[in-house]
Amino acid sequence: MSRVETPAGEDSVDSGDDLDSLFAQLEAELSNPPATQTAGAGAEPLAPKATAEPARRPDRRGARRLSPEALARDVRVTVRGASDARAINVSETGVLAETSSRLRPGTVVELILTFDGVRRMLRATIVRSMVHSLNPTTFRTAFKFEERTTLPERQ
Repeated sequence: MSRVETPAGEDSVDSGDDLDSLFAQLEAELSNPPATQTAGAGAEPLAPKATAEPARRPDRRGARRLSPEALARDVRVTVRGASDARAINVSETGVLAETSSRLRPGTVVELILTFDGVRRMLRATIVRSMVHSLNPTTFRTAFKFEERTTLPERQ
């Protein structure tokens, strides 16, 4: 995108009259990019940049994520010493849950996972905790289990 400059004494880019023309110019530049770019005064034109798709990151997941409904009729997650959480997805290596408070990444916690009334206590490390929604405030918190665990099969 090019920068619009105005000589001293003329209306600035910030004036309301010029904003419409500035946006029209920017839209035109975005929809019709120049065929070549210049490297500066007296320099040879550069070839246009290639528009390649962004590189995909390799999947680092150690286990397949499953929805709570795929595992049991009732899945509950409790962070011991904190509060209940709602499972978003569960795997043999961790769980993504919605919590009502932000939990500090790097903290080791004890989780109580309950599948149809059967409780499991697992130690886990909080990998991340980010705001998911504001009304009410909820956080998506990712927990990584210290040890791989087997998941129940839905009956």
